Amino acid sequence: MTSIVSVTGLSVAYRSGGRDVPVVHEVDLDVHPGQTLALVGESGSGKSTVAATLLGHLRHGSRITGGSVHVDGKDVFALPTGELRRLRGGTVAMIAQNAGHALTPSMRIGRQIEEAGGDIPAVDLLEQVRLPHPAELARRYPHELSGGQQQRVAIAMAIAARPKVLVLDEPTTGLDVITQRSVLDLVGALRDELGLAAVLVSHDLGVVAHMADDVTVLQAGRVIEAAPTRQLFASPQDPYTRRLLASVPRLDDAGLVIVGEAGEREVRPKPEVPAESPTAVSAREITVDYGSTRAVDGVSFGVRRGEVLALVGESGSGKSTLAWALAGLRTPSGGTMTHEGGDLARAAHKRPLSLRRKVQLVFQNADTSLNPRRSVGDAVRRPLRFFGTASARPEAAVRARKLISDVRLDPSFADRLPAQLSGGQRQRIGIARALAGEPDVLIADEITTALDVSVQADVLRLLDDLRRERRLACLFISHDLAVVRGIADRVVVLRHGVVVEEGPTDKVFAAPTHPYTRQLMAAALEPDPNAQASAEPQAATHWMDAAAPDDLWSELGDGHRVRRWTKIPAPASGGDA
Repeated sequence: MTSIVSVTGLSVAYRSGGRDVPVVHEVDLDVHPGQTLALVGESGSGKSTVAATLLGHLRHGSRITGGSVHVDGKDVFALPTGELRRLRGGTVAMIAQNAGHALTPSMRIGRQIEEAGGDIPAVDLLEQVRLPHPAELARRYPHELSGGQQQRVAIAMAIAARPKVLVLDEPTTGLDVITQRSVLDLVGALRDELGLAAVLVSHDLGVVAHMADDVTVLQAGRVIEAAPTRQLFASPQDPYTRRLLASVPRLDDAGLVIVGEAGEREVRPKPEVPAESPTAVSAREITVDYGSTRAVDGVSFGVRRGEVLALVGESGSGKSTLAWALAGLRTPSGGTMTHEGGDLARAAHKRPLSLRRKVQLVFQNADTSLNPRRSVGDAVRRPLRFFGTASARPEAAVRARKLISDVRLDPSFADRLPAQLSGGQRQRIGIARALAGEPDVLIADEITTALDVSVQADVLRLLDDLRRERRLACLFISHDLAVVRGIADRVVVLRHGVVVEEGPTDKVFAAPTHPYTRQLMAAALEPDPNAQASAEPQAATHWMDAAAPDDLWSELGDGHRVRRWTKIPAPASGGDA
């Protein structure tokens, strides 16, 4: 079969300091119609650069220094401007990482799809990507859609002109497991229906195992290994590939993984939280309202010193709302939140400074939470001065460098700007800044979402080290269930702002009892192509809530309990809700 994508000897460099800095070195790859090729590797490996060349895109200041890129028989970088414009969207289309950023906020969905080109009506395309009530949805604006719906609209726009090649650049990063699974299954179905070739860029090796026919592994811009997916996952040849695969957290890991140079895995057991360890923060019957919408409804939990409590659930389940309420960024509508140092139910600016510094939040995206024009050392010094944990500038400078060292970075990084650090290094600075107030409660809100697997493993080990060394109580929020399994002592499962199951992590993962918890587990993608091929997603049990005010829980022992529910008959037919 003739390749529709053929990249031969591709080399790319950008100018810096008057010289060429190579970022891609002699890359070869071929993709056939109906095939999905995954490009994997750590940040900076060149995978996104290679994928973008299929659309004739190069970052500012970059140039091709060797080789060629052919799509559908055409030399992409030899095309005149008009033909290159027709290639983009008409022959090759991209589905970007964040559909919310790719959609125009002031334009209705239907209009945006029409502007993508093609002769297929917008309503028909929305129906093709399995969105409910397409005529109504076409009249909405992007902010009125969920993240998963926005991503499906982006897919509809990509296939509007019936391209032959799809470039998928981290298409499910930031989506919860159920939404991720449905989006990936949709892309796979459309690929088969339309005979598309797909190039997938992803740091999520579970996604790669589920989607890809072949895998090309890149390191520092070079191809170090390329093989069919099953072969590569079963028998990786290069030590780098073995380390990459070994770094992936798995649902049956009872702790965080330490990976050796040859790719051997060792699971570090979680520390025991002493029974006498005091409760650092406690929430009772918390409710949070957004206008007439109740985002959190009667949630209770406590976190002890040295313990990690994880909140899991789909987007919109109330996880981040609870985190913001605890941090004082959202005031609860009802219930109580207390710290051993005082009342947390008030907004952060109304809390005493001595209490405010005790509960600190590490943001999801360090890129947007650090001032790009100030050094990262300044980002750590400012809370030291603000909270009074360092009284003078010289002392603050010394303490800032010590904190940067505490998060396993060289103290000289204090003089760098955020843009001069990698994503994982910026996330460590975010943690150092949170530690500047000497907190005893740390809230980690999706802090590893956009990190590749090896950097994610480093950040998680750092967090685990800090909770051991400083006896931090940690509220950990993540949609990655394997990460939760490795780091959390206890887990709370939220659905529509209500707790449906909670208990010790090992017990909940070993025997998920609520149908919603089982649905979350079934949607999680393991880095094992053979398992994905042989195991269909678990069918959701049809159920309804059966909790009564005086009879909410079924107690399963050792703190594991499930909100009462009952089975109901399956509906005769249904659509994608």
